[in-house]
Amino acid sequence: MDKNSTYNISGFNASDESGTFSSDVNRVLEVLHYTNYFFLPTFLVLGLVGNCLSIIIMIRPKFKNITSSMILMALSVSDSVLLLTQPFNKRFIIQLIGTDLRALSDVGCKIFFVIFKTSKMTSSWLVVAMCVERFVAVWFPLKAKFICTRKVVRAGIISIYVFIGTYTSIWSYASKIKNGICHPDVYNASNPDEVEQFGRFLLGGVNLYSFIPIIILCILTPLIIFKLSQLTRKRRRLTGKHKTVDQKQQAESNRTTMMLLGVMIAYIVLIAPVGSLHLSAFILRKNAFGVQNSGFQIYTEVTQITEQINYAINFFLYVVTSRNFQHELKNIFRCDLGLKQSLTSSIKRRFTSVTTTKESSSDVPLDEKCGSNKI
Repeated sequence: MDKNSTYNISGFNASDESGTFSSDVNRVLEVLHYTNYFFLPTFLVLGLVGNCLSIIIMIRPKFKNITSSMILMALSVSDSVLLLTQPFNKRFIIQLIGTDLRALSDVGCKIFFVIFKTSKMTSSWLVVAMCVERFVAVWFPLKAKFICTRKVVRAGIISIYVFIGTYTSIWSYASKIKNGICHPDVYNASNPDEVEQFGRFLLGGVNLYSFIPIIILCILTPLIIFKLSQLTRKRRRLTGKHKTVDQKQQAESNRTTMMLLGVMIAYIVLIAPVGSLHLSAFILRKNAFGVQNSGFQIYTEVTQITEQINYAINFFLYVVTSRNFQHELKNIFRCDLGLKQSLTSSIKRRFTSVTTTKESSSDVPLDEKCGSNKI
């Protein structure tokens, strides 16, 4: 398709309506183009800083013994990798640099999309793993400590990375350089065998990335919320002002669950459009990140923005929904401030000590200062 032709997502020529639709679409594209200059670096910086702080907090004693902390650390890593690789899919970045860095070699193109797709899919399934872990913790609190052990969670995380890494590596056969641009979906649309083969991989990838995780989350998340509301009403009916140890532990677990529910709901809302993007691209026989008609290009740009938001906001969801997370974050900055103050005080004491020593040493006779050389 000629890259200068203008169509909407349905496939008809936008210029058929006296150019009105075409001018509106181009205006939207221009706005999205300029907003990318703001959103991309903003989400990149906020996401990376937030994910790094999340990892630091998760290895602190308050969260270290919570099994879900391991999942959150892995999620922060996958989200950070995604945030670092996604800018290279942006057309304005390629135009800004003057070349597609992904297309320096065919192998480099394949490796890029293996890393990119693996980070996206593992992020999805780490959210699912977190949801399953919370479901067990809320519905079966007595069995949770035997089912969701650190060993089991660690094995689950490794299995997710191995399985998805293998799948994306095989799927990388379709990642090729076309007209100087690295595409993840290059195949011969006129060859039924190639269309069928790529279609199977695409449907498998979209299901792994969004549809299956979203279905699982849509089933388990309401069940978790329902159980939490039951437990809340039950606690309110209890008499006495003092909570038992078990009640305090349950309340702590509920607060952790509320924190993770925010992540799950945000994932459902922000990732669902991305899965529909890839299916639409296949149905319309288009490259998801290639040169598109104007209508489809708007769809692509908007879904990429929602995707960036999803991978950048987890830290802020933790801050908003978890008091323990807020407390640990404050402690980090307090420690940093205390360390600076301690270091400043230490330098001052040392400087004062050296100055005092010099002043006192000036009153000592030369023989006493240097030691006696007499025999």
